Amino acid sequence: MLVAGSPLAQLNPNSISILASIIGLISAVFFMLGQSATAGIFLLFSGILDTLDGTVARLGERSSKFGAALDSTLDRYVEMFVFLGITYHFKDSPMFFWSILAIMGSMMVSYIRARAQSLGVNELVGFMQRFERFMILSAGAILNPLGIQYWGTEIVFETSIIILAIGANYTAYQRLMIVKQVEDDQSDSS
Repeated sequence: MLVAGSPLAQLNPNSISILASIIGLISAVFFMLGQSATAGIFLLFSGILDTLDGTVARLGERSSKFGAALDSTLDRYVEMFVFLGITYHFKDSPMFFWSILAIMGSMMVSYIRARAQSLGVNELVGFMQRFERFMILSAGAILNPLGIQYWGTEIVFETSIIILAIGANYTAYQRLMIVKQVEDDQSDSS
């Protein structure tokens, strides 16, 4: 358990963000090489570290605007590189288009959240936040060898990408409609 005063809480949260990003980039290389299980393990480890940086910052009372911006920026870079690695792996497959849709949806979920918050709308929903996207992708990648062994295809990994593509774009749509609803509610109360 991570508690204030523990050695883990004394770590530099920005260093954790950078380490998580490096591990995420290693994952992207393994995705590009078609080594999905290895990529999934690195991605899972990266995701776990990425959830720690904010906790460490709060417990060590070292939260900062720069740290939050650094973490979000590195998260977007890692996500893009991971999906580019996947897209490269599927460059000669119909899954290429699903991976492009997954990239688009993932970026739009994050963008709409940031844009809505800048407009004062904070009550956003949707299942496909970054943590959920990476857990689905990690699970599909790690379990991919089973699909290859039993069905002779990457069906498990491909299914996780299709779920991400549909789910992330739907989440982006949901968030956009919430912004519209908030605006409509404010117009009605005026």
